[in-house]
Amino acid sequence: MNIQCSATKANGEPCTLPANGPSGFCWAHAPENAQKRRRAASKAARSKGNREVLTLKEEIKGVIADVRAGSLDRNDAAVMIQGYRALKDFLALERQVKETDQLATEIEDLKREYGVA
Repeated sequence: MNIQCSATKANGEPCTLPANGPSGFCWAHAPENAQKRRRAASKAARSKGNREVLTLKEEIKGVIADVRAGSLDRNDAAVMIQGYRALKDFLALERQVKETDQLATEIEDLKREYGVA
């Protein structure tokens, strides 16, 4: 017989995963796994963000090379660079949101660990 995790997900719904061990939580909600979850989430976020930054960097280098070669109009390139700036700003915002969410999760884990309401 599987016992359901007793945690509540961030969206307010009860967790539907099976509980492991005596804590009554699944692996994802067990306080003893909090550090492992944070490291895994942080690594995944950095990996995706780094790929996106590298892709933007390569695309911008391509625009610059095309302008130098004369195959791309300077005005068109300027508009493209403005678009890249907007993407850069959204990447930074996305990172800030993820960091804030991660901190909120860490705070909730600490509250749960120390029994603070």
